[in-house]
Amino acid sequence: MDMEQYLRPEFLKKGDTVAILAMASCPKPEAVKSEYWKNLLESWGLKIKLGKHIFDVLPGDFAGTPADRASDIEEALKDPDVKAIISFRGGYGSMHTVSALDKSLFVRYPKWIVGFSDITIFHAMLGTRRIESIHGAMPSLNPFGTEKDARISEEALHDALFGTLTGYESGPHKYSRPGCARGRLFGGNLALMISTLGTPYENHFDEDTILFIEDIDERMYTVDRMLNTLREGGYLKRIKGLIVGQFTDIGGQDEWQRKVLDLIDDYTKDLDKPVLYGFSCGHEHPNYSLYEGREVELKVDASGGSLKFL
Repeated sequence: MDMEQYLRPEFLKKGDTVAILAMASCPKPEAVKSEYWKNLLESWGLKIKLGKHIFDVLPGDFAGTPADRASDIEEALKDPDVKAIISFRGGYGSMHTVSALDKSLFVRYPKWIVGFSDITIFHAMLGTRRIESIHGAMPSLNPFGTEKDARISEEALHDALFGTLTGYESGPHKYSRPGCARGRLFGGNLALMISTLGTPYENHFDEDTILFIEDIDERMYTVDRMLNTLREGGYLKRIKGLIVGQFTDIGGQDEWQRKVLDLIDDYTKDLDKPVLYGFSCGHEHPNYSLYEGREVELKVDASGGSLKFL
């Protein structure tokens, strides 16, 4: 039996307007000067509105006060022309922004909220209100690496916004575990997800859940600590499947004399459920876009894995 569908905002069409806001940290100067994302979104036939406080800078790398950031979001939600809200950058500050928001507005004016990293807090909050959102690329993720990989990230975001995204195929990985499962997709940045525990935005995995995790710039011991929290808290037992995305710039691997994926495997190798490694989503290109809150089907076998949005 299919799961209850979350509230799904309207998909975009040419001529629609997207709001580009700073929902956490302020944009970096080099990103501010770049016209790349403006030109990209306009090439999709979209119009752009910038938040009033997007270029504000406060100590701590914040884009204005939490109230300032919240007011930009609330204004965009109430604006009938705006069909999606994209965070310019993650960084830090989303928890404070969410605390300052009138969260009832997300239900009254459902729109696609887009971002990753620190924006994981918004996805968690929207999940508690049963609203779908998009874990996807932000303007701060300017092209780097190979041009082909950057184009994949952009195409994935385009398809998610316009409603043509159906799923992904992923190659084989030595740590992947075979199986098939269905559940609601939830997750994002591991550190941010852990920070929701004990808050109103915690996901207790009371319904069938496919968990996705990624992270950047952590130490091996912090990754170990967070994974141990998931295990000891019973979260890994309750999920129906796990997707392991990109773990980028993880420090201490030489001291631990092992790679971060070796560490993650310690926590997943005995799980009697599908576990997919090598999934291209996180802080690198390609950065696949995901529908948070959507029911999905995860299949993993010796040839690789697939994630299908239902």
